[in-house]
Amino acid sequence: MPIGRFTWDKISKLEEQEILKRLEAIQKMAFAVYPEPMAFDAVQGFALYKKDFASQLKLEKTAYQINHIDINGFPTIIYEYFVKFCEYFCGSDSYLMFRGAGCETGTNLVVTINTLGPLFKPLLLDDVSAEIMRIDDRPVQMMSPLVGKLQGHDFYNSEGVDNPKVVLLHRSGQLPYIPVTRKQYLDRSIACLQRMLENNIKAYENPEGLNLLMDKKERDEQIKKMQKYRDGLLKYYNDEMEATTKSGLIDSPAIVNGFLEQSVANPIFTTIEKGGRQLVTENPAYFKKDLPKYIPQIIICVIGYGPKGLGLEVNPYRLYERDFRLEKLQAMIDK
Repeated sequence: MPIGRFTWDKISKLEEQEILKRLEAIQKMAFAVYPEPMAFDAVQGFALYKKDFASQLKLEKTAYQINHIDINGFPTIIYEYFVKFCEYFCGSDSYLMFRGAGCETGTNLVVTINTLGPLFKPLLLDDVSAEIMRIDDRPVQMMSPLVGKLQGHDFYNSEGVDNPKVVLLHRSGQLPYIPVTRKQYLDRSIACLQRMLENNIKAYENPEGLNLLMDKKERDEQIKKMQKYRDGLLKYYNDEMEATTKSGLIDSPAIVNGFLEQSVANPIFTTIEKGGRQLVTENPAYFKKDLPKYIPQIIICVIGYGPKGLGLEVNPYRLYERDFRLEKLQAMIDK
């Protein structure tokens, strides 16, 4: 069954045909796993957009704000196929049955091509952290925790649980991301925290700022507390830099519990085994420039959100985990 045609005029006819060819191949794989849904309605679709890979971030100051502009990235076409299974629910008696509104409870299978977006847990960046938390002007990204294996492939989840499962497929022998080292992270964290905390203190020092309801004594006490907190937190990070250097781990990957740890009671670094999140930047050398922009060079497959109580023979979540063959997606890389 054809999945449709694009009406977007920013891709050529050849690009449209080649993208549809790959999407329809993925659709056939999905259909073969569960051709006749039981107690579910199947809803499928696709999406397409252009976004450069491994872009540098340029900050442009205007009279009103600082604009975040992506530059010098590798142009590619991102597209995806998805299918959702919408559950039915029993009503107030045995004769009533309702569909799940908008497939909110349905199982999702999503195959996304040429982006790492589904693998990253977003960082809530303000202008200060956006400026500082970069390497070669590329933003530091926080990968979802590695949770387990699916068909022999690592799978990830943004909350560290096993549903949904996010699998990254890429060409053998080359990663589409570059690990951030502990030194790189500590250097930037110290500079970022210094700036952020100084800005907070200045806001209290301004008599027309955040402290309009405070008298001078209250304001001075609050500033002293914030200065003490700043000094303690920066010491904590500098002590970690010294300890990491002495232990020979300065160039090891930065794996953290969360972005910019701001409590001296919690460790800055952790491990993958403990559910840590690896910090990375997108690898500008990964995408092959001699390949057309529509060729899959990265594929991310997401399977999840289905009910677990149903038997294997009717549960799409379990069937896709078992029978949607990831090696067939892997074979599409660079082709």
